[in-house]
Amino acid sequence: MKLALYIAGGFLADVLAVILITQDKIPAEHPAMLLALFVLFGIPPVGAFWMMYMAIRYEKNPFPLILLAFIPFTFLWYYFERVRPGKVRRVRNFA
Repeated sequence: MKLALYIAGGFLADVLAVILITQDKIPAEHPAMLLALFVLFGIPPVGAFWMMYMAIRYEKNPFPLILLAFIPFTFLWYYFERVRPGKVRRVRNFA
């Protein structure tokens, strides 16, 4: 069920991005459209860098998760399925 929700959310984000890109309206004139563009195209790169950082730092085998970081909004899956339930091992050695 969770996988279906992730897939549906991904398709919804793709459809929204296509609609926003193909419209003739100027985003600067519409604050809601500007916010939607920021969320759809500004948040995924930041989330991907965060996901790669967490994978390199805390995962035993980070390579597959680094590859997943190139799929938009995968950081949401990583947060809800790996970080939030505590599946990422956190070993902190302070000097």
